[in-house]
Amino acid sequence: MKLTVLFVSICLGASAQTPPPSDSSVIQTLLSEVHQLRLAIERTNSIGPRIQLAVERARTQQQVVLRLSDQLDNARRDLESRQAGEARIAERIRSLESEVNQTTDTAKRTSLDRDLRAFKSEVEQMQRSVEAQRAREADLSSRLRSEQATLDGLNDRLNQIERSLPQ
Repeated sequence: MKLTVLFVSICLGASAQTPPPSDSSVIQTLLSEVHQLRLAIERTNSIGPRIQLAVERARTQQQVVLRLSDQLDNARRDLESRQAGEARIAERIRSLESEVNQTTDTAKRTSLDRDLRAFKSEVEQMQRSVEAQRAREADLSSRLRSEQATLDGLNDRLNQIERSLPQ
């Protein structure tokens, strides 16, 4: 509204400096300028909400990407920890097997065999756990790539909107 009043004032001031054209041509010029101004305001009003919506979508998508990235980092650390535990147990099994082969005492050998079976059962459980964690890590990695691609698309859309705005 202020722009309209300012525009009309400028037009009237400019028309006072030039020889007075006919009233109908002044009115037609003013009406044309007011119409163009109205179209510019409507365009601005329609672009604003779209920009806000795109920015909010990008912000929300960025949060999704960050959350998945954190989950993936945690899954990778957990996988490394599980693999290290599996390696420790496997080393313990090799040590026990060596002891079993070297011992001649049947009572000690029976005890070592029982421990060996327990560790073998534990390593099998750890292997299943590692495989499950690998699958989780792969799933999170895939989801992160997908969500990152979505975020990249939203950022591209924001860049297109920015380029389409008048300087």
